[in-house]
Amino acid sequence: MQQIRFTLFTMALLFSLQGSVQETTDFSGVWQMDPSRSESAHQAVPIGPVTLIIKQNAAELSIETRRAQKHKPAIFSEALTFKLDGSENSIVGNFGAEIQAKAHWDGTKLITETTRNIQGSTVTTMHVFNLDASGKELTIDKTLTVQHGYQFQGANNTGTGKDVFIKSRGSRKE
Repeated sequence: MQQIRFTLFTMALLFSLQGSVQETTDFSGVWQMDPSRSESAHQAVPIGPVTLIIKQNAAELSIETRRAQKHKPAIFSEALTFKLDGSENSIVGNFGAEIQAKAHWDGTKLITETTRNIQGSTVTTMHVFNLDASGKELTIDKTLTVQHGYQFQGANNTGTGKDVFIKSRGSRKE
C-alpha cells in the first residue's frame, strides 16, 4: 500500500511540474506590416511602411521598429529591449528620454509594456504579440494611454488598434 502511495505521489509531482513549464513563442525575424489589415496604416495621419526586426533568446527580446512617413525620405527607427523574466529595464530613447520597458508571457502571447514622458505627459503602451500557427503572421494588439493630468467627462485618453505583420521571405531566426 505504501508503494502505491509513493507511486501516486511521484506521478502527481511529475505532472504538476510538467504543467508549470512555460511554453514560449519565438518571434524572431523580419516582419513587414500588411497595410490592408493594419489599423495604424489607416489612422488620421497614416504612417508609411513599417518593418519590425525582432531578435529573441531565452533571456530577452529586442524589437527594432523602422517606419517611414508618407512623402518623407527619412526613416524613423527605435530599438527596445525587453527582459523575458518580467523585470523592468530602462532604455534611453532616440531623443534622450528614458523609457521603462517590461514584458511577460500570457501563454504563448507576449505582452510588452513601455512608459515614457513626452512633452510633460506620461505615455504608456501595451502590445500583445500573437503568432499564428504557421509562424508567418504576427498580430499585435496595441493600447496607448496618455496621462495628461486632467480628466473631464467624455475624455478619452486611451486608443487601441490591431496591426498585422507578415514574416519576410528569407527571414531567419537570429
